[in-house]
Amino acid sequence: MRPAFLEWYQRLGRLGLRLLCLHLLWIAWTLRGGIALGAFPATAALHAVLRDDARTAIAHPDEPPVLAGLRAKFGEHWKREFAAANRLGFLLALCWAFLVVDRRVVEHLDLGAAGPLLAGGLTVAGVVLGVVTVLVWPLQSHFDEGAGALLRRALVLAAARPATAVLAGVGVGVLLCAYYLVPGLVPVFGVAAPAALATAVLWRSGVLAPRALVSA
Repeated sequence: MRPAFLEWYQRLGRLGLRLLCLHLLWIAWTLRGGIALGAFPATAALHAVLRDDARTAIAHPDEPPVLAGLRAKFGEHWKREFAAANRLGFLLALCWAFLVVDRRVVEHLDLGAAGPLLAGGLTVAGVVLGVVTVLVWPLQSHFDEGAGALLRRALVLAAARPATAVLAGVGVGVLLCAYYLVPGLVPVFGVAAPAALATAVLWRSGVLAPRALVSA
């Protein structure tokens, strides 16, 4: 019992350290791109590294990911995905801006009986867009497609695999609530923890890898 607990404890510690390093790399490469042009490629690079970690864990289950070379790998993904990630990120930002503006308009205008219906519809749209945002970045790291195609793929995934989409969305939502309740977690794990959770859910579901490989 004790060796099993120690092994579990060591794995948890290695995971926490890796997430911390990935979060710091995300910050560094976001700043390198001047924030506006660096955040989305850094997010894409983060998910790409996490996908590589999942593949390594399947191929070599007894060998934990090493920190050596992590910075170089992150930077390589950041440079390769710079243009594609910014196209996807700014398209997502446009969708969120459109939703927020519509929400403000509905809140401040007297639309009569249509007001609650529109507000409810925008709430549903916000939840759907939130789930799509969670799903699309792991998909972006796996599929070589344009921004529009990736968003369609995320929508199709949410409709075809509702359990997977809900698990990923709720999991990330719970983490964000934990960040709100314990703000000290934000500078430690930041974007890395939600990204790791979403990637793990999609990977284990077979979306990012054949089921035969996942179960091996």
